[in-house]
Amino acid sequence: MLGFLGEAIRNYRQTGAVAPSSRALASSMVSKLSQFKGHRRILEVGSGTGAFTRRILEQMTAGDRLDAVEINAPFAETLESRFLQPHRDANPEQVVRVHACAIEEADLEGPYHVVVCGLPFNNFPLELTRRIFSIMLDVMEPGGWLSYFEYLAMRPLKAPFVGSSGRSALQAHGDYLGDLEGRLNGQRRLIVGNIPPAWSVHLQAVAT
Repeated sequence: MLGFLGEAIRNYRQTGAVAPSSRALASSMVSKLSQFKGHRRILEVGSGTGAFTRRILEQMTAGDRLDAVEINAPFAETLESRFLQPHRDANPEQVVRVHACAIEEADLEGPYHVVVCGLPFNNFPLELTRRIFSIMLDVMEPGGWLSYFEYLAMRPLKAPFVGSSGRSALQAHGDYLGDLEGRLNGQRRLIVGNIPPAWSVHLQAVAT
């Protein structure tokens, strides 16, 4: 917890939270994985210290593959040593690896059935948010699911403190994400057992 808080203070744009996500939120974020059978390919973007990664690993079976992308070097090192290496040793029939870089630089081997994203989009410029979603959707299997989360009422809470240009940016983010939900079979669930409460949002990739 203290390590997570320290990284959040040093690099808020990357971390976007002051506490790891709860098990309830993690369970909702990886819930779409159960819809697919056989050799599943999973991409996790913004793995942090592994709250979602742990739940993904618990559900993986022989032949599955996980690519975890984490730009924060200390978090990536923790992810590898605490979760991925022990899981790899115990499950040699699965492929699990961490990419310690931005998603734009990651060597991804899709298409992916499930993408789980823990990035703090409300902290990003809109163009960066658009670019990241474009990359994630481009590497997905048609019919696959992309899951991300937002803290409850985050944009309205931030609005009084960011000035008119900041409020316009927050509104643009809300409009963009709302458009994605409308076009991509959006589903959301409120997770009150998280600090703070959060929405898990699920988007379904379509054929292009």
